[in-house]
Amino acid sequence: MGFPEKLAQSCVTSDLGAKDEQIRSVEHVAALSGASGIGSDLMRAKDYDVNALRRAILILARHARQSMRLSMEPSKWLATAAVMEVMHWQCRSCNGASEQRLDGIRMICPACGGVGVHRWTDSERARVAGIPRDAWGTWAKKYERVLAYAREHDSWTVPNSAAKLGYLHVPGIMDNDDTNLIHWRR
Repeated sequence: MGFPEKLAQSCVTSDLGAKDEQIRSVEHVAALSGASGIGSDLMRAKDYDVNALRRAILILARHARQSMRLSMEPSKWLATAAVMEVMHWQCRSCNGASEQRLDGIRMICPACGGVGVHRWTDSERARVAGIPRDAWGTWAKKYERVLAYAREHDSWTVPNSAAKLGYLHVPGIMDNDDTNLIHWRR
């Protein structure tokens, strides 16, 4: 299990006791507390915490409202769509694996072209935001700003938490289960 998975599991565990030669779950949670409010909530929302999801949407909507002078309802619409895009980034066909194995033959996923990422269309974004597709053009630039803010906070949560626990990020090394290209070492 890699560091991001340990961090997510620590957020929902009830076992906060000390373990010899291991970082305790409570230490993972404490490191996560140093993340931005929205970053921490996005991390917890990915682990099916509905209250964290609600808070992430409201924090993001408040940022959109203040930075772009939008009213609350459009801010919530854009924030909801951005949070959904950040949380559901994986390819729908391969679930982020970027390849599939059929009868021992490795095949690059045809849906994502081997990158493992779902490319959201304007139609999908408009549907999730609850905005008619023909009106999306007036909201697209604002949405991109909201999405960039959400992605920025989401992408720094795990590295910042890992740094607080003394982990080094070693890109390109596979985890034990060979599913994650990011390996964390202490």
